[in-house]
Amino acid sequence: MIQRIGCTTLFLFAVGVATENLHPITPPTTSFATQGTVELDEDVYSGDMEISAEYAIHPRLSLYADGAFRFLSYSYEYSTEGYIHNYCNLHVNGFNEIYVGAKGLILPYLGLNLGWRFPPGEGSQKNRFHRLNLEPFTVLPFSRHLTLGTSFRYNTFLEDKNYKPGNEVGFKASFVWRPGWNDSLNTGWHFSETFLYQARIEESENRNLAKPYRKMKDKYRGMKMKFDAARYFSIFKVPVGFGLNYEIHEGTLFGFETGHRVGIFTKIWN
Repeated sequence: MIQRIGCTTLFLFAVGVATENLHPITPPTTSFATQGTVELDEDVYSGDMEISAEYAIHPRLSLYADGAFRFLSYSYEYSTEGYIHNYCNLHVNGFNEIYVGAKGLILPYLGLNLGWRFPPGEGSQKNRFHRLNLEPFTVLPFSRHLTLGTSFRYNTFLEDKNYKPGNEVGFKASFVWRPGWNDSLNTGWHFSETFLYQARIEESENRNLAKPYRKMKDKYRGMKMKFDAARYFSIFKVPVGFGLNYEIHEGTLFGFETGHRVGIFTKIWN
């Protein structure tokens, strides 16, 4: 059943939803998750519905997709400097970026993640370019119920309307801990933490201008960190998890101010 859900969801994503999610580094697996998320970023409050799916077509190879629809996004300002002023601005709502890809294990502990980002719909005014992500990773079963992972990433972008974003590099690390996990039923507590540091290593170019004036002076760096806690139960012999996650991001990469995201999710896992 989970395989059918995963396949169907991947085809639906191919025609129009999504936002990138910060997942821990794990071997290929089959899963389907949905969550509601609230976010504060650059004084903008947002509410999203997110969906993630991964389908393992082989124990060493899987396809994945992430998606989100932004239902609510607004900012509010209040000032009393000599006068009372209230300001409320409703921002764009709709589908965010589309992220699809594949990951596979080349060796038992060494793999490659290859992903593609499509420009967003009306749910985002950022990330307006197609992006290719190349990410070699290592995944190490440190103990029976503890998995560690690291990866290096390289992002390059397609030119659009004579604008070419600069390439990015990054480092990612994660752990997945399942204390007291029941291996036969795949039930119990499930904790994970994921850290991402990313930087633009070259300036973007506006190729509509003469060559000496093309550089856009937009090098940046930033980080993200996300923590998940879930409890999995066997429902009709299918492992179903319910949990919470919290994400913090800061730096010019993810906004000039620190941002926060809190999500409530459920996940079917095989």
